[in-house]
Amino acid sequence: MEIKKIVVAYDGSSERERALNWAIDLAGKLRSDVVVVSVVKPPEFSPTISEIEEFYEDGEKHFRPLLNKVEEKVNSLSISLRVEILRGHPTESIVRYAFDRRADLVAMGTRGTGGFKSLIIGSVAQKVVTYSKVPVVVIK
Repeated sequence: MEIKKIVVAYDGSSERERALNWAIDLAGKLRSDVVVVSVVKPPEFSPTISEIEEFYEDGEKHFRPLLNKVEEKVNSLSISLRVEILRGHPTESIVRYAFDRRADLVAMGTRGTGGFKSLIIGSVAQKVVTYSKVPVVVIK
């Protein structure tokens, strides 16, 4: 199996950081592209449309500095990197993104940051493994 594109689910937690480092190392060896995705989960209450947009914008503001650091870290390496902020339920977003973008592998940590924080949680890794049509590596 040739691995040309690796999607990494990332939220800045130490578990996701390990998954990112693992994917970067693998990408360097295999000359693969890396796409780092962070998912802003929709609010669980019933907000107005403007409140939903504001919620997503706040989530994106949370992730942007984290993803900028990832870009800085990888820029010194000879790896093709793209970062994306997705909106939606984490499991569905990661599974759909990996499939639609024809990823060869998904890498993710075992647990997320919880709370605003419940953007990616431990059960997400299990669900991604269950539903993904793309192979998934879970880094502990």
